[in-house]
Amino acid sequence: MLEIHNLSQLNLDLDADVLSLLRLRHEQLDPDINVCMYIIEPGDDVSDVEDEIGFCLLSDVFGDCRYPDPDFSPACEVLEDHGSFYVMLYVFDDDGVEIIIPKRGVDPLLLSMCSQFAATLDVA
Repeated sequence: MLEIHNLSQLNLDLDADVLSLLRLRHEQLDPDINVCMYIIEPGDDVSDVEDEIGFCLLSDVFGDCRYPDPDFSPACEVLEDHGSFYVMLYVFDDDGVEIIIPKRGVDPLLLSMCSQFAATLDVA
């Protein structure tokens, strides 16, 4: 998993669409707002990702339900389908965490949850 805190890190070898999104976010964000961005990489284990970011991706807000429980609802503020990847946004007070999830090579349960709950964007 890659952790992005500032634009100087964007010279990494990233998917062109992901890099475009990161540059857009950098332009959109108020410098006083702290947003950490994570890019899940193929082969990353979901439990390791959750340990690293400090919260669960596949549990609801209260931790009572875990996907694919029928009562599950994602805890993120936003879950978007960007074509070749998903984006999850979590907001905590004035801080945020944005997680980019590629559609290939990632835990099938996480992809299934994203597919079920994501809002589809016009990425043309």
